[in-house]
Amino acid sequence: MAEKLPEDVIPASSFNVSDELFCGISLQLRGMLTQESKHLLTLTHEKRDSNAIFKAIAELKDIDFFQKFSTDTKFKLVEKMVFVVHEADEFLFRQGDPPESVYLILSGVVSLRYNVRESSNANSRTRWPEKVLRRGDVFGEIDLLLNRPSSVDAYAVGYSELLKIEKEDFGLIGSYLEEDIARLRSYLRGCEPLVGFNWSQEEWEVLEIFSELRSYLEEVEIYNGDQGSKVRWSYFVVSGECRLCRDFTYSASEASFGSKLSTNIKYLEDSNSKFLKKNVEFETCKQGFFFGVGENFGKNKVLTTPAMECLLVFRLVLVFKDKELLLQMARDLENSLPSDEVISRYFIDYNKASQDVEELIKDILKDKPWRLLSSENSKQEPRFIKYV
Repeated sequence: MAEKLPEDVIPASSFNVSDELFCGISLQLRGMLTQESKHLLTLTHEKRDSNAIFKAIAELKDIDFFQKFSTDTKFKLVEKMVFVVHEADEFLFRQGDPPESVYLILSGVVSLRYNVRESSNANSRTRWPEKVLRRGDVFGEIDLLLNRPSSVDAYAVGYSELLKIEKEDFGLIGSYLEEDIARLRSYLRGCEPLVGFNWSQEEWEVLEIFSELRSYLEEVEIYNGDQGSKVRWSYFVVSGECRLCRDFTYSASEASFGSKLSTNIKYLEDSNSKFLKKNVEFETCKQGFFFGVGENFGKNKVLTTPAMECLLVFRLVLVFKDKELLLQMARDLENSLPSDEVISRYFIDYNKASQDVEELIKDILKDKPWRLLSSENSKQEPRFIKYV
C-alpha cells in the first residue's frame, strides 16, 4: 500500500500544486489505454497474449518514451510492464529509498520534489523545489541507471494511472537512457567554462539532478503593470519547453456556474462574489530552451524569449553565454518591471557570479535598453497555449 502524504509535513508549495493548480480542473486524459489493455498489464507475463500485447503497443505509439525503442524492445517491455493506480497524495517512493522501478504516466498528475537546505545548519530553512509530471512523462530511471538512492519524493497529486517497469527488467531500456543522459551532462558541463561560475559540489549535484529530471521549478514574484496587479509566477525551464504557472483570481456568483476572470481585488471585495482561486498553466513552443515572463496584459505585452543559451539553476542565477541574448532578455523583462530590478533582485547573485558576468550585467543595466515590446512597430504576439 502506497504511503499517504501527511498534511502536517507537506510544504506550502505542495498545497499550491494539489489544492490550487488542479482543484476543479478537469484533466484532459487523451489516448489512454483501453480497459482491455489495462487488464492485460495486470496479469503475469506468462498469461499475456501476443495479439493483446501488439494492440497495447499500438495504443502507446504516440507516447514519446516508446518511439525510441525497436519493435522487439517494445514487445518485451509491454510483456513485462505492470499497470498500477495511485490515489491523490499517495507516495510512490521517498527521497533516499532504494530505487525499485521506472514509471510512465498514462493519466493523472505526479509531483517530484527535492529537499534543499539553505545551509548545513540544522535549523536552516528547507525549500522544496518541485516538478509536476503528466501523461507520457517518465521518472525513476536516473536513480536506477546510476544505482543510487532515490533523489526525490514522488507522489500522486490526483488519481493517476501508470505503467511500472521493475528493476529486474530495466536492462531492456538502460542503454537508450544512457545515451540521453550523456547528452544532457555534456551540455550542462559545457556551460561552466563559458560563464566562469565557481559551483560548489553540492550545487553541482543539485544542478545535475534537475537536468536529469529535465525540469526545474522556482517561484518568483514579479509585477505586471502597476503594483496592484502583483502575481506570482513559477518557472519550469527545460530542454524543449518552458511551463509557466500563474495565480488567477476568479469571481463567480453563487447562482452561476460561469466564472469571470478578474484582477481587480477591490471589485471582488465590493461585489458579493464567491472567490474561486485557481492556477492556470501556460506552455511555450517546444523548441530549445525558453524563458517567458508574462502574458498579454493590455499595454504590457511580454513575449517568451527563445533562450537556447541559458539555464535557470539552483540559486536563481540566469547563466548566459551570449551578450546579445542577455540584451534581448533585458529588453523583454523591462516591459514588466525595470530591467535592473528584475535581474538584480531575482536572477543575479553578484557574490557568486564571476567578475566577467557581473561586469556584463552592470553594463547592460547601465545602458537601459529601449522598451522593444512597447514599440508601436512591434507586431509580435505572445506565444502561449493554455494547458488546462
